Amino acid sequence: MRDTQLLCYNEYTTMLSIANIVASGKFDLELELATLSKDLRALSMVSEVEHSKKNGDRLLIRFSESNTRGILTRTGVYIFTGANSYDDLETAKHHLFNSLRSLGILSDRFPTDSEVLKPLSIQNIVFTAELDTEGPLDLNNVCILLGMEKTEYEPEQFPGLVYRPDGSSCTILIFSSRKVVFTGINTEQVAHDEFEKLQDELLV
Repeated sequence: MRDTQLLCYNEYTTMLSIANIVASGKFDLELELATLSKDLRALSMVSEVEHSKKNGDRLLIRFSESNTRGILTRTGVYIFTGANSYDDLETAKHHLFNSLRSLGILSDRFPTDSEVLKPLSIQNIVFTAELDTEGPLDLNNVCILLGMEKTEYEPEQFPGLVYRPDGSSCTILIFSSRKVVFTGINTEQVAHDEFEKLQDELLV
């Protein structure tokens, strides 16, 4: 069965564009990465493998037919990053699980409960959108509208305004071009709600 969380298309995709999805899980496995890296390179589903010991012992994996990069650690943690769609993330997951199954590390392309400590879940999605306002934004005025205590704007350091809405875990970057970037979100519903609130506040 495919993960419904990774396939939850809805009407918000027409307003919001996905720039990056980060998802992770954990197998109940100890992996020998030096051997595994050689074995993975021989598989058609894998286009590139790098055994990196910088910032921890791990494999950096690129998959065929996917923009997503996989990270696999000795302790069984796996992370996907760089996906710009749910389909792309699902393809990377399919390739990783099938690769480990073909090497005899997993019993099936759908791991059993005894092989999984934490199932794959989305940790963060970066969304982009464009505000429905006329002309470029004056970010100094935007600071006042949104509240100085909730915004940071230092154009000599960074061209965008950083906005942290009350009662939300997300951070919003706002640019004079009207482009908006949402981070710290794991569902489209939250991004949609925050976008609607932002539009309302700026169109007062």
